[in-house]
Amino acid sequence: MGFVFPTLVPGLGWGDWRGGFYYSAIARLVFVHHATFCVNSLAHYIGEFTYDDKHTPRDHIITAFVTLGEGYHNFHHEFPGDYRNAIRFYQYDPTKWSIRFMSFFGLTYGLKRFPTNEIVKGYVHMQEKKIDGIKKTLDWGKAIDTLPAYTQKQFQHRIATQNCKWVIVDGIIHDVEDFIHDHPGGKALIKSFIGKDCTSAFTGGVYDHSNGARNLLTSMRVGVIQK
Repeated sequence: MGFVFPTLVPGLGWGDWRGGFYYSAIARLVFVHHATFCVNSLAHYIGEFTYDDKHTPRDHIITAFVTLGEGYHNFHHEFPGDYRNAIRFYQYDPTKWSIRFMSFFGLTYGLKRFPTNEIVKGYVHMQEKKIDGIKKTLDWGKAIDTLPAYTQKQFQHRIATQNCKWVIVDGIIHDVEDFIHDHPGGKALIKSFIGKDCTSAFTGGVYDHSNGARNLLTSMRVGVIQK
């Protein structure tokens, strides 16, 4: 069936013995073997750790096309009892489609699916790890518990004697000197709050600032007001 039959069909059918042997038998077998081998090579080399990164299997659409669906290999290793590899409708998994189609005629039965809740848990866990990795590359400003504490009197003294361009937001002192000229609301407005608590203005009294503004503010921390 691997060599003789594929050679006989084109050979007896239209006299192409050579084509039957080299293409129907040899080339076909080479492709099938390499596609199969890609399950344990390519599928462990390129792609994403969608559900778990404890081992090497990954998910990638290229491998899925080469291996007829086995490219979503991370799912297969994490949930081996599931008859599927790809669970999204747009993901390429003809093996899953074939198994499902045959089940309508009773040719396959007892199709197993891992609980959706547990699959989503794995996905969320990996997304959290990715986010944590990104967060480590960002500057979140000085940690609040490492900032020096100032009394109101000390705060005002620094403003008066050293001309510090400091403002207070939510009990945290911020140095806005380098931001005055870039303030979207204008220089005059931000200058009017130097040496003052502008929490109310910042959180809606004048303008309810965006998350982008709040994140930027963390890079300006210089101290906290002593309670």
